Amino acid sequence: MKKLVSLLMALMMIVSCTAAFADEAKVIKQLTYNQSYDMNEDYVAKLLEEATGYKVEYHYWTDEQQLALEVSSNTDYDIISVSTGMFQTLRSQGALKNIAPLLEQYPEMKEAIAAVGWQYVSGDDGGIYGIPRITDPVYNTSIGYRTDIFAQYGYEEPNTIEELRTLLEKIKADTGLIPLTGKSPFIPVIASAYGLTNEYELDEETGKLVSYLRMPGMKDYLAWMRDAYAAGLIDPDLPINSTSSVKEKMCAGNAVMTQVGHSNTLDYVNALVAAGYTDAYFKCIIPLEDANGTRHIGCSNGVSRVDIIPVTASDEEALYTLGMVASRLTEENYWLFNDGIEGTHYYFDEEGYPIPNLPIFNDDMGHGDVFQIGRNQYVHPISWMARVHKSQVQWDTFYDSNSKAAAYPFKGNPLTYISSDVYTEYSIALKTLCEDFFLQVICGTRSLDEYDAFVAEWEAAGGLEIEAAINEWYQANPDLVAAGYKSISPYAEIFGYTFE
Repeated sequence: MKKLVSLLMALMMIVSCTAAFADEAKVIKQLTYNQSYDMNEDYVAKLLEEATGYKVEYHYWTDEQQLALEVSSNTDYDIISVSTGMFQTLRSQGALKNIAPLLEQYPEMKEAIAAVGWQYVSGDDGGIYGIPRITDPVYNTSIGYRTDIFAQYGYEEPNTIEELRTLLEKIKADTGLIPLTGKSPFIPVIASAYGLTNEYELDEETGKLVSYLRMPGMKDYLAWMRDAYAAGLIDPDLPINSTSSVKEKMCAGNAVMTQVGHSNTLDYVNALVAAGYTDAYFKCIIPLEDANGTRHIGCSNGVSRVDIIPVTASDEEALYTLGMVASRLTEENYWLFNDGIEGTHYYFDEEGYPIPNLPIFNDDMGHGDVFQIGRNQYVHPISWMARVHKSQVQWDTFYDSNSKAAAYPFKGNPLTYISSDVYTEYSIALKTLCEDFFLQVICGTRSLDEYDAFVAEWEAAGGLEIEAAINEWYQANPDLVAAGYKSISPYAEIFGYTFE
């Protein structure tokens, strides 16, 4: 009880510091993406209002076309959460307010958000047109495997492509199960063995960004996948699998391995244990070593969303809204909406990790991350750990994959922060074109002898245009390229790894 009282007193001190600039008579109207619950009635909304003093009224948009009309028609919303694509569209239309002069009054806010995020939302005129939500460069594309089966047969995690092939053959012979299931023809863990990471890579010889179609390892990768598929080492349903069918096979115990993130494995484990596989659990295989012993580990860094203020807002209105945002980015309040109150919703273990108190954490804080505007680069990685720890299985998958991957420099996407109409126009269609061809080669309906002809087809479908556009952007934005391309796990130091 004494601890709870001290926590409440600390919360009151936070209120006194952050609510000083709030006006009880003002209500900030926020428009955000649609939710299945009422944010206005959520525990976190009330907690934030108490802590910051700012009253916020939440509304939702469901259609981006309607959203664009709303923003361009003299909207009365004070702040709006949009996708990066919509941000680019609205900025090009002159619909966003330049908040650069106003941010000078909130230096702590500018410091809390990573500089590359501010660069992303800046214009050529030096203006700043949004508040970026930066995604930490965490690793989330491992191959998850059943530890109970590995233990039963004495299997070990593979480090090389040769070891993976041997492992898949043993699983097929020993268990009769599908060794590896999935739905994507491009599996980063395997592609790493051939020097592949991202869809567009830097060609060291020419100094230009090129499609992975032009990388020397792609044909070798496809040949390996084709041979493994023909040998029955990869799910024969690969061409027709969906997310749900892969989940069904893993939950039913019909497959041993598949590509996973930490959000997948809880459902798998619960279903397997319920079916009688009481020792079922998962660990992760990270990207394999290439011929030089290098692991090509991609990551999910970037800008996930942007919160914008309409150009129609007055300086006074915008300044007040930014005060609300700044209040959420303080260290104390960031912990508050991400994790709740220490002692009530979470505690720190002996290693300094925040551990949620269940079930009250899930009951009260389940939607806490939705109230995030911007991202505090210093507080987020650690405070986020409690949210990952909402189940032990989810946490163990996250910890296992990221503690292994953090030992190596990540190879981020050089186009993480790109802003290009040509790239936006062609990227999705070209990626689909490539994946369709990859599937056809892997499954034997097309030959690798057609590879050069396919590259020509890809070029004619917009590939040459997109390579020209990304290289124009690449040359003009070296800082953004570097920020996207060279990434270190935010957990590297926690796990004991340091890099030059």
